Amino acid sequence: MGVGVLVLSLALTGCGGKKKNKKHKSRSGSSHSRTIGGTTGGSGAKGTGTGSLGGAQDAKAILPPADTMPAALRTVSTELHSRAKAPSVCKDPGGKCKNAVANGRVGYRSNDKAEGASYDLVVYRNDRAARRAFAAWDSYVRNNKHELKVVDGPERGADSVTFGFTGPARKNTREIVILQGKFVATLGLRDNAGSADATQDLGVLAEVYAQRLRQASQGETPTATAANATV
Repeated sequence: MGVGVLVLSLALTGCGGKKKNKKHKSRSGSSHSRTIGGTTGGSGAKGTGTGSLGGAQDAKAILPPADTMPAALRTVSTELHSRAKAPSVCKDPGGKCKNAVANGRVGYRSNDKAEGASYDLVVYRNDRAARRAFAAWDSYVRNNKHELKVVDGPERGADSVTFGFTGPARKNTREIVILQGKFVATLGLRDNAGSADATQDLGVLAEVYAQRLRQASQGETPTATAANATV
């Protein structure tokens, strides 16, 4: 009789069993990645999380600071900057913004403004996207014969194309487009001394630019410099 009362008492009071705590899955990780991508993707590109942020950091590291430029070209004409978004202008050539995650720019000139160099860089989602963007550039340069003309020059990076302009206003300007890994870089050189000098100086600066691109593609800090070059 005593045992029966004890069993009944345990059953009524709920002793002998504990409620199991419900486990809640944390969503902080996925929420964080969405915040980064949404904040940095910008209007020109889809958010790519650390891809956009990392791309902007790559661009800033690759673009040459003033102390890596030749002494004659250290006056800043365009401040060095990079953005975690595609370029704002997506034509000439068309398609250059597709799968772009970041871009950057910097420019330098001589004190007398007789010579100037402008650097642009677009970072893509991956190597394949960069190759497609370079192909668009190459086709645009070779087929736009009423405005541009292909110029012979040493190849830089994984692939490159060098060109000049047919119009008199830019007859002393030369530009090169360089493909390296997930980067497509452009470098323009204007020299009032003439197109031959522009072509020569472009070659000097493009070699260093290509080295900085290659270093970044290999996971290294870009250190190549043209500080001791004469232009």
